[in-house]
Amino acid sequence: MARRRAVLAGLGAAALARGASAAALPAGIGEFRRGDFDMVGVFDIDWLTEPRMTRMLDAMAASPGAFGAVRVFGVLNAGEREQVAPTSSGRTWPAPGAPMDFAASLAGIEALVSRGLLPFLPLAFSPAALAPHPAEPPADLGLWQRLVRGFLDAAVARFGAAEVGRWWLEVWNEPNMPPFWRGDFERYLALYRATAAAVHEGGHQVRLGGPVIAWMPEEGPRLMRRFLEFLRDEPAVPCDFLSYHRKGIWVEEETEPRLSRLVEAAEQTAAMAQDLVPGRCRGLVLVNHEADMKVGFDQPYAPRLDERFPSWLAASAIAHTALSLRHAGQGLRFAAAADDANQHLVRAPFDGRRALFTRTDAGPDDLVKLPVFQVYELLRLLGERVLSIAPGPELYAMVTAGEGGIAALATLQAGAPRRWRWEQRDLPWPRVNLALFRIDATHANAFAAAGRRMPARVDAAAAGRLRQAAEGMAPAPLRPGLAPRGGRIALDFDLAPGTTVLAWVTPFEAAVPEAPRGLRAEARGADVLLRWAPSRAPGFYGYEVLRRQAGGPWRRLAPPLRGAEWTDTAPPAGAPLEYRVRLLSTSGKRSEAATTTIRP
Repeated sequence: MARRRAVLAGLGAAALARGASAAALPAGIGEFRRGDFDMVGVFDIDWLTEPRMTRMLDAMAASPGAFGAVRVFGVLNAGEREQVAPTSSGRTWPAPGAPMDFAASLAGIEALVSRGLLPFLPLAFSPAALAPHPAEPPADLGLWQRLVRGFLDAAVARFGAAEVGRWWLEVWNEPNMPPFWRGDFERYLALYRATAAAVHEGGHQVRLGGPVIAWMPEEGPRLMRRFLEFLRDEPAVPCDFLSYHRKGIWVEEETEPRLSRLVEAAEQTAAMAQDLVPGRCRGLVLVNHEADMKVGFDQPYAPRLDERFPSWLAASAIAHTALSLRHAGQGLRFAAAADDANQHLVRAPFDGRRALFTRTDAGPDDLVKLPVFQVYELLRLLGERVLSIAPGPELYAMVTAGEGGIAALATLQAGAPRRWRWEQRDLPWPRVNLALFRIDATHANAFAAAGRRMPARVDAAAAGRLRQAAEGMAPAPLRPGLAPRGGRIALDFDLAPGTTVLAWVTPFEAAVPEAPRGLRAEARGADVLLRWAPSRAPGFYGYEVLRRQAGGPWRRLAPPLRGAEWTDTAPPAGAPLEYRVRLLSTSGKRSEAATTTIRP
């Protein structure tokens, strides 16, 4: 109780009228765009229909608003699953005289679109009709243009022009890295020009960008400048976004990840764009879509498994939002993402490869969330107005407001442990709810619960325990119906390096939420997988999942869940199992229960 009183210090009675509108919220200092930070990356499109990958995509779709886009390679040389670099020409176009076959590419895209995820597609790599190796630049740009038009025609025929117009398309990937490109940069510029012409001649309205360079410390600025000079000299060539990859560590001399390196690359790109193509800056997006801690998503690295990765991504979102606010006058926007959904590379539980989940030994497609998954759940709660922001260099903090409430996000990237105090005045609601979330060494951390072993042995019993640990983001119970004195709230948070916290203040609503819809249970080996339609209600807090057997007592299976699914690991066999799912609102109101029964 003492700890709870300390956390909730400063709460008392309010003087504002009930039912305050969103317009009564503080105006803020600028805009927060969650869509600039809700993308994840997968190396090869052929993996998107593999069972473990579809399990991951289902879990992403079960949390609408947490994940928005997936960047995935290989739409032009699909047909064979690849690991970390293009090695196969695929089956898309075996010879210039043969028909093109985009079935595998379209199936992978369908796996995204059907789940409400936006495709972000590098137009790569070379099929056999164009080059003897997929990393080889096309020798005949006319054939390349036929390939680009063929893919876009097939995509529009399958998904419609309006849907394809929402996608992000970029020309190739890392045309300065030999595993991906066996040519010089001038040859890349010719490829970009030819691609833009093919899109225009095909009559397609799409977002197109580049140059997708690996931002090496010395090479990155030089190549970005050359690309911008190319755009300056050829104003008819379109470019809707500038893309690059600046990571916290690129070379051996960079021994520790530093977010300042990402910010420096973004600032350099912005300065060059304003200098060389000022007329194009209005609405231009600068996308660092591999803004990871460290290069090598297939190389084991323990910080990817624990609280340090979500802290990195939260700090990156805050830092890039600060850049967007700083350059709003020029019309530039900054986005950042991680190449962190390569589930096919996870070979053993907690093996340190970059992924949102780890696999377990409980079943061939059994997965447990890593802490990094939950940072997207936190970003989901942020509003569209930035009230205040502090972009590092050690403490990164941001407060946002929206119709759903006011959210304060903070993470400590480095330095000594410290206390962070958040105070918010002029709350427009007489009664509010307070929800606290935390990702640290003990909260929402399956890796810590597994003993921080890399790799680890995770049998069915351990999988069930770790699955619950992964969902435990709440350091204190939900507090509905509080009356803030004078429209003010003040909270104190103790932060150690790698800790990420979010406080969410929402208006109290007495209405009972609607019950979950579409609850179904499916046997998966010895497990039972529960799914239901996810809630998009503004006051949604979580789901309560309970189970009973043979009319016995109900047993709560997990902490309140943010996602609309749950795996009941190795439940009791024999008599039928009955499951109950209820929605819990931020105002502490429980819905009627949805129920289903299964005999495992």
